[in-house]
Amino acid sequence: MIRRAALPWMKLAMSLCVLACLASAPLVAQEADVLVPEEFSMPEPLRLTPGSEQRAEVMARYLQALFEEETEGPDRALDAKRKVLALDPGFTDLAMEVARQYLRIGETSEAISVLKDAAKSAPKKSDPLVALAGIYLRQLQKPDLAEKFGTQALSAAPDESPPYQILFEIYKSTSQGQKIEGLFAKAVKRNPPSADFWLDLVDLRLRDISRQSQDFSKALDLLDRAQQFAGDRVETLVRVGNAFVICNQFDRAIPLYQLAHTLSPNMEGLREKLAALLLQAGDTAEAIKVIEEMVKANPLDFRTYDQLADLYLKTNEPSKALASLKQALLVAPPDPRRYSNLIQLSLHSKDSGSAIAFSEEAEKAFPSLIEFTFFKALALSESGKHEEAIKVFERILVEAGNSRPEILNGDFYFSYGVSAEQAGRFAKAAEALKKSIEVDPANAARARNYLGYMWAERGENLDEAEALIRRAVESDPENGAYLDSLGWVYFKKGLHAQALKELLRAEEFLKADDATVFDHIGDACEKLGRTADALAYWRKALQLDEGNKLIAAKLEARSARVARKPGEPQKVSSP
Repeated sequence: MIRRAALPWMKLAMSLCVLACLASAPLVAQEADVLVPEEFSMPEPLRLTPGSEQRAEVMARYLQALFEEETEGPDRALDAKRKVLALDPGFTDLAMEVARQYLRIGETSEAISVLKDAAKSAPKKSDPLVALAGIYLRQLQKPDLAEKFGTQALSAAPDESPPYQILFEIYKSTSQGQKIEGLFAKAVKRNPPSADFWLDLVDLRLRDISRQSQDFSKALDLLDRAQQFAGDRVETLVRVGNAFVICNQFDRAIPLYQLAHTLSPNMEGLREKLAALLLQAGDTAEAIKVIEEMVKANPLDFRTYDQLADLYLKTNEPSKALASLKQALLVAPPDPRRYSNLIQLSLHSKDSGSAIAFSEEAEKAFPSLIEFTFFKALALSESGKHEEAIKVFERILVEAGNSRPEILNGDFYFSYGVSAEQAGRFAKAAEALKKSIEVDPANAARARNYLGYMWAERGENLDEAEALIRRAVESDPENGAYLDSLGWVYFKKGLHAQALKELLRAEEFLKADDATVFDHIGDACEKLGRTADALAYWRKALQLDEGNKLIAAKLEARSARVARKPGEPQKVSSP
């Protein structure tokens, strides 16, 4: 197709004058001598032949048509273009354009006439024939005639994809599956060395695959040929990669994307595709590298920071995830999800100061979302400001009770109870923990355990505490924390042998050594007269909690009673 640009009218007029002069050039020398001085007479070799004269006339009229199109619009220029085609019906690009204009205004017969003339004058070109096939198939619903012109197009250009595409459409619409297979067989026999040709055929194969079967084998055979001729053309490599992705061949798409990325690292959208594919393939480390490149290339794209944060969490790098989210906060519009992630990451990283600051920022940015007030209460409690946390919890109770009662769930009351217990407000803590159990009894194991352990630690309501903890253990029999609580309530009830049995089970199921569990085992051993074992466990507890003065005092008071050589403590067996 000839590319056209708006020409200034003076430049166009000059072009027309030049062409007019050239068109009138075949004057005899005597006539030219009369009109111009001898030194300006046209040399014999520059005179136009009859064929050249016709081409000059065609171009002059074509330029006139373009001028009319620019000044008066495409419809007014249609007659001028048709006159150009009258001189040169094989001007295929113009014929295609004129046919499209006729179709746009509903003149189908005129479009067909123009295309037939073009096909007759340029029999080696397939475009007019493909266009004719399309008109007979879509506009006129005459598949037989459509197939006739499609077949002619294939004969004219057997190494080009448009004839195959139109014939596929014809055969598909008329349910001629056998002819579709024959069409692909012809293409394979031709085997043109064009990746784009094979990719176009891959697209057809993918259209022919049912969603139920998902049998990509035939498409993959064609894709192998496309990859063979792809070379180092970036757009083609990406297109082949895209097709492999559709065929669920991620391992074959990745190296193509990587090669394209190496050849054109700044190609729009390529890094995103590669990163997504690496993630789908489970290669998180490589995906992180690609997305880090994306951040460097466009530091204002906040979505990459969010994506990086998610990946850093997958690779257990919470500090990097937190830094990435903080960076996103600087360039992104306010987003409650991002603030929520920032607060939770800060709490996970024991950075309660940042959690409080982000909660307060989010409260101001989203005053209607009381969730951020809840986060603030958690952060205050985490930082040891329990009384402040209790005040925030109580404010949430009032505000959410009127507007957001769903916030007052088991998690809320559990967190409220923990803060109250840490503040020494035991009656308030028991009330909140009971409420947590009441509103969500199916998920109340941790609330039951916490309340039971609090009572056991204080020596209060031991029977009720035991019942609560037993319920927690029943829901999670291998939870070391719950087993420790059960052992400790037995200890407080004077059932020391039973206590030691459960405490040793707690040690077995805990994923990491715990100073409190070791201290409890030491206490139970001492009550059973196993002082040496008690000392061994207290030492282990003190190694984990070096600043614990109570454990240190027990060790100091009891050590003198036992004459024992230093060495590694032996594991205590159940009584």
